[in-house]
Amino acid sequence: MTNEEVKKEFKKVVFNAKIAAGIFFLLLTPNIVLTVKDLDEIMGFSSDTWFNASLAGFAIYGGFTFFLWKCPKCKKFPGRGWFRKNCDSCGVELT
Repeated sequence: MTNEEVKKEFKKVVFNAKIAAGIFFLLLTPNIVLTVKDLDEIMGFSSDTWFNASLAGFAIYGGFTFFLWKCPKCKKFPGRGWFRKNCDSCGVELT
């Protein structure tokens, strides 16, 4: 795998990570609003429902991180952060 292919594949991994994070925060936001504003429901759903939705969002993001956040070259955890320059495991240039 060439360096350009690795960068292209890692760009896809980062894009998917941003989507997973967006889903998590989209599901978390109503729960935060309910807590801060001391409301019983938003959009017809109770605080318990929104709390469970935020847990599902967290599970989605955590599952993505655990199973899909990998270096395209060595298939190991590349290290934390979306703006990584190099893989911590194999040292390949990612961005």
